[in-house]
Amino acid sequence: MDPEMDPEKEFRRQMLAEAHAERDRLLPLRAEATQTTIELMRASTGRTDEPDLVPYLNLTYLLTIKRAYGDDRLLAFALSLANWAVASIDELAKLTGASAQQIIDKYETEIMAAREAADEEPA
Repeated sequence: MDPEMDPEKEFRRQMLAEAHAERDRLLPLRAEATQTTIELMRASTGRTDEPDLVPYLNLTYLLTIKRAYGDDRLLAFALSLANWAVASIDELAKLTGASAQQIIDKYETEIMAAREAADEEPA
C-alpha cells in the first residue's frame, strides 16, 4: 500500500487542517473567551467544598454563553477552558512531583469511586 494513500494518515491530515482553520476563525474571540474562563474559575473554584454544586455552576456558564452568544463563542470558551485545564494539570504535576498522567489517573479514580457510591445509594 502506498504510504501517501494511507486512509488514517489522510484523516489525520484533514482533521489537522480543519482544526487549524477553526483556530484561525475563532482567534478573534480568544481574549473574551479567556476572560470568561477566568470568571468561571473564580466563581467555581471557591465552591469545591460543595462538589455537587460545581457542575451546576459550570453548566450555567455554558448555557448562558450558548444562549447569549451562540456556538462560536461557546466553542472558543471550551477551547480556552481545555487549554487552562492542560496547563493546570501540568503545573500541578510539577509542584507535586507526579506525572501529568498520574494526576489525571487520580481524578479519574475519584470520579469512578463517586459514581459507584452514587449508584449504591438508595433511591
